[in-house]
Amino acid sequence: MDRRAFLATGGAAAVAAVTGSAAAAAVTGSAAAARAGSAAGADLSGAAAGAAGSEATAQAAARWPIFEWARPTGFFFPGGLVLPPPPLAVYEDGTAYADATASLPLHHRAAESLRAHAVAVLRSRRFPALPPPGPGFVTRPDRLRVRDDDGTVLAAELTGRDPAVRELAAHVQELRRTVLGGEPWRPNAVLLAAARLDVEPVGARPWPSGIPVPADRELRLRGARAQAVREKLEIGSRAYRVSPMHHVAATWRHLLPHE
Repeated sequence: MDRRAFLATGGAAAVAAVTGSAAAAAVTGSAAAARAGSAAGADLSGAAAGAAGSEATAQAAARWPIFEWARPTGFFFPGGLVLPPPPLAVYEDGTAYADATASLPLHHRAAESLRAHAVAVLRSRRFPALPPPGPGFVTRPDRLRVRDDDGTVLAAELTGRDPAVRELAAHVQELRRTVLGGEPWRPNAVLLAAARLDVEPVGARPWPSGIPVPADRELRLRGARAQAVREKLEIGSRAYRVSPMHHVAATWRHLLPHE
């Protein structure tokens, strides 16, 4: 699977319309993917989200990370707008996940230091929100989402240049490298992505039985079907023949706990 640039060189930080509650957060915005190892820096603009009233929503919100650097509309082969893994996510119990491939329990001080650092950056500036994305594939900045001390969820899109965000980027990158050296993350839950090909590829393999073909580029699978993906599909992108006139390029990754 394609690995995007984690972050960043540079950044003017801007945070706009920061609201929310401990009960729930609907985060707006989208993230742009870059090539692995490249830098994406930081002008902050974004929105955090509204409160929800139901107990079910509150329970769902409790499972979200206290910190997440994500790319919800990134791009990787075989298709556009296919969800790449968050470079770093940290949960309330201190467990951190990098690239949805490795996990590591962090010392409380390390997790709290990252969360507080991100909150300080997002609270320090306010700018108008970026316009909503247009139709089709639109390059958007990476998204940062963090929970404040009072449970408020802050979110921002990161573009541009600013020393404060550059410092935060270095903090996150260092922690991500540490987490990648932790335990492999191999849950029985996967995100399967497939893009239809216009021409018949050379060397296409038959699509394995027992695995549904994603109708809209992405499909979340758990249990037996996720196990079938892990056993029968390569984790790197490859061409498959669904039928004589239907060929796809497909890849997959493991899901994080909140996904």
